Amino acid sequence: MDLQSCQPTTPSLPPEALLARRRSVTVQVMLGGRSTRMGRDKALVELGGKTLLARAVDTWQSYGAGLQLSVGDPSRRALAPRGATAVADVYPDRGPLGGLHAGLRACPTPLLLLTAVDCPFLTPALADGLLAAIGTADACVYTLDGHPQPLFGLYRKNCLTLAETLLLGGDNRMSTLLGWVHTITLPAPDPALFRNLNTPADVTAAEKEGCNPL
Repeated sequence: MDLQSCQPTTPSLPPEALLARRRSVTVQVMLGGRSTRMGRDKALVELGGKTLLARAVDTWQSYGAGLQLSVGDPSRRALAPRGATAVADVYPDRGPLGGLHAGLRACPTPLLLLTAVDCPFLTPALADGLLAAIGTADACVYTLDGHPQPLFGLYRKNCLTLAETLLLGGDNRMSTLLGWVHTITLPAPDPALFRNLNTPADVTAAEKEGCNPL
């Protein structure tokens, strides 16, 4: 395993240098699978009058060189709005690793930023922290209580080969990939930003607490 821990990083680059680095990144929003606990497609669940998908597009469409939506099944391609690329899994029903694999195949840039549609409080500033910290490593993710959070992370294009090897070998675990490649980990600066919405009760609680980042 090659997990290297770092302190949280705040980019000290001038804006033009940071924007140049962002151009090396494609953002991929993971739309999730069957959403059994939510009872409906999470992407279409509303928070503060906007669907989670619309929120994700608003947050990330201008961050990097392009926006991809990991739709899983090809039947969900219609969810992608204009300007976003719908990416279907090559290996169906293999979870986030299958989405990462397909995303790395499709993205035209050296780096892919994964984020999840059911985590609407993640911010471009957090992504900048990953971008500042990754250096020459293969992946960079935050940790919560010491546990890596692979669904919000930067992955270099060269992770594709290992992702395919793992999938062909029947291993669907993102943690296996992070353990084998050179991974930088950062303690999450604010765990509340990593809150995900898995059930209708989660959405109701977020509404009541005023969790409305846009």
